[in-house]
Amino acid sequence: MTERSFGQIMRSNCDIDPHANAMEFEGHWFDWAFVAETIDGVGEILQQQGVPEGAEVALICRNQPHSVAAFCAVICAGCCVTPINPFSSPEKMVADLTELQAAVVIASESDWQSAALQEYASGGAVLGISLNENVSSGQLSLLHPSIFEGSTSRPLQRPGVAVLIQSSGTTGKPKRIPIYAAKLSEAYNNIPAGRGESGQAKLKGKPALITQPLVHIGGLFWIVHSLLEARPISLLDKFNVEQWARAVERYQIRVCSLVPTMINMVLDSELAAGKLESLLCIRSGTAPLAAETQQAFERRFGVPILPTYGATEFAGAVCGWTLPLKKEFGASKVGSVGRAYEGVDLRVVDRETGAEVAQEETGILHVRSRQMLEGDGWIATTDLARIDAEGFVWLSGRADTAINRGGFKIIPTEVAAILERHEAVKEACVVGMDDSRLGQVPVAAVQLTGGPKTLSEESLRAWAKENMTSYFVPVRIALVEDLPRTPSMKVSQEEVRRLFRA
Repeated sequence: MTERSFGQIMRSNCDIDPHANAMEFEGHWFDWAFVAETIDGVGEILQQQGVPEGAEVALICRNQPHSVAAFCAVICAGCCVTPINPFSSPEKMVADLTELQAAVVIASESDWQSAALQEYASGGAVLGISLNENVSSGQLSLLHPSIFEGSTSRPLQRPGVAVLIQSSGTTGKPKRIPIYAAKLSEAYNNIPAGRGESGQAKLKGKPALITQPLVHIGGLFWIVHSLLEARPISLLDKFNVEQWARAVERYQIRVCSLVPTMINMVLDSELAAGKLESLLCIRSGTAPLAAETQQAFERRFGVPILPTYGATEFAGAVCGWTLPLKKEFGASKVGSVGRAYEGVDLRVVDRETGAEVAQEETGILHVRSRQMLEGDGWIATTDLARIDAEGFVWLSGRADTAINRGGFKIIPTEVAAILERHEAVKEACVVGMDDSRLGQVPVAAVQLTGGPKTLSEESLRAWAKENMTSYFVPVRIALVEDLPRTPSMKVSQEEVRRLFRA
């Protein structure tokens, strides 16, 4: 799949059956003609305004049909999508746009109502494109240049880059990572791009259910995957257990992707197991899934969970479970993130020497994949892992978050796992804080099952002293209503640190 054909396939799939259902949102279906109209309309505006191929185009990326279609449009135009987090405040959005020097901005009409966004666009001679999300028919997309005309600024160009996506930013400020069109092509190279057995173009019947935000690699992967496959999609703007379960039941969803936080939300709900009987499996990624959580979910709902491992830099997962692997090794390998996928090599190296370690030894995980464009070179992750004799990968935290407490090394996830054994603890996040005497010390933010008033910090610290190595014990514990999270629903370690700086 070439860079040019990547966009062409998405656009040509729209013409297979223009009036068939393409995207569902809040009970309303938009057809493939709507997607085609958006792709063509945005492309025409960009061309008329002299926006060159490879140019950065900022898009306030909502999990809504108009945003998704506009996302496809920018890729089809050969430009670079720069997603802007829709859950940020208008002021934070503008700060991101300012940092990016965005000269082209696509947003919904409701987003353009923001005074901050209007001021940014008018003050910087920005080309604005407004998406009318209040259309009465799914067959029509109303696109028009905004009131901000006469742009003199030129957008930055990134030839060959399809998406300039933001990392999760769990350990610090998020960074922008270029995802090359060629890399995406490799990631999706096995997708049967809207073809039936005869080779003729054919739409898929059952929709894919999109639960993760488009601004994150998880949402991006499944949306692009579905549109290249010519499969309709059902969109959730924000994850809600009842809405998700209704969609699973209504559309008889077979495979779905949920991050660990979503899996816990389903477990915490009163959802009847029968609501999920159509599911063959659930894929889980973006963050480690506790073995106990996986087993509890599978016992209650009878749906196997297939953990995966990947990163934004890899444009998707590089290892994971399959149903055949689950059948053979599910009982003995619970807690593993699976085996390397086809075309991916994995190794573990010593943190100090860089030499490859023996099986079952822990070190830094290295990845080599045809998706990465770096030739045959290995890419070092920041994840600590071991690979067993059967090739299964076991993660044990991040090397860059390890705490050095007076010479004693502490892996925060290990401390969090012990805290979560307490019957009153729902979830914990442990981070290191600077200390003038010891270098660093562990602190913990803890969400309790019954709310922050059901247990005291002193009681939990006393329990910790009895149940873990002395230097593991957090010096401070903050009991919170909810742990702070990134758009991908990972716990934000930077926000946790701020709790203890206040």
